[in-house]
Amino acid sequence: MSSSTLAAQITDPSWVLDPITTISGVHIALIISSDGIVVGASEGTTKGPANRTERDEHATRATVDRVSAAISSLHGASRAAAVEALGAHEKTPIQTITVQLDIDPTSQDGMSAGTLMVMPVGGGTNAYLAAAFGPAVPMGIIAQTMATQAKKLGEKVMSVSSRNDGPAS
Repeated sequence: MSSSTLAAQITDPSWVLDPITTISGVHIALIISSDGIVVGASEGTTKGPANRTERDEHATRATVDRVSAAISSLHGASRAAAVEALGAHEKTPIQTITVQLDIDPTSQDGMSAGTLMVMPVGGGTNAYLAAAFGPAVPMGIIAQTMATQAKKLGEKVMSVSSRNDGPAS
């Protein structure tokens, strides 16, 4: 499924991302196509307070785009490393990628510490759900919420026929 088809089917990503971003300590949540295109971003990442300037908006969108592209690369590199290290078949699906950062020693507020979690959206969508959250957030809660939302998104996308397909059966 192409990123444009996926984006057309997910016109309002809030139903997928809101359950994740309502967890205290979540910084960002994204839906990303396998080629690194942002399909949906949590409200705080692309929109914000009324006093946010256009320059702030552009910087935030640029950050989201960089994160999205990096996650796409991370997924490919993680797959290659895991397949080689485990002797698995190259088509073995990845369930979750987790990257944890310790506190940046140059940070004055310790805000850089946290976790980035990425998991595939079900249903053969070639999309990922990603969230970044602080160190105080229980990883199990995020993982469970993300898995639930990824499954729901996969089911919804696969139940909608594309314009070129016949009716869904």
